Amino acid sequence: EDFETVPLHPKKIKKITKKNPIIKVNAKDRNSWMLVEFTTRNTIQISETEAETDKINQSNWDLGFSRTKIISNGGKTNPFGKTGIINLGSIDFDEVKSAPQNGYVQDHRSLGNLINKELAGWYNYRTRTHNIESKRNVYVLKLNNGIFMKMRILNYYCGQKDKECRSMICTREEAACLTIEYVLAQQGSHEFPDTR
Repeated sequence: EDFETVPLHPKKIKKITKKNPIIKVNAKDRNSWMLVEFTTRNTIQISETEAETDKINQSNWDLGFSRTKIISNGGKTNPFGKTGIINLGSIDFDEVKSAPQNGYVQDHRSLGNLINKELAGWYNYRTRTHNIESKRNVYVLKLNNGIFMKMRILNYYCGQKDKECRSMICTREEAACLTIEYVLAQQGSHEFPDTR
């Protein structure tokens, strides 16, 4: 009887919404590359054979995906391409306000494989469950058309979240559907729009 009987107002819960574009890339086929052009959201699938016969040089694209492998349209993958990447590490995505002026890395060949060293370690491999978990690092790219973009890989599985696969085995059939969050700068600008 000593306490107030008037109920407290319900607590307002701040709803966090992401307005950043998301693209899902089906990279399940290990014998082909899914090529993505981020400004148009176009995807093109080409086989390994087509990639080796210069079809990869004739398409407009920025990043190529095949299971856990990622290539960029530049350097040894395509000498005519201009895509370069900087790995900013595990930082707050929304706090990246502008793209660096220089330091963008293109693909090179290592032990016969095409790789971009900035993207090579984008995931952790869980030895207990044999599953892949994105480090959620933030990457800044100078795309093939000169536009700057920031991105991070949110998830690797089609029907499960990476964190759900820590305690259970997510099958190969469920793997290689990469969910990518990204923000594009305006043409000619290094500044990323605030989408919060």
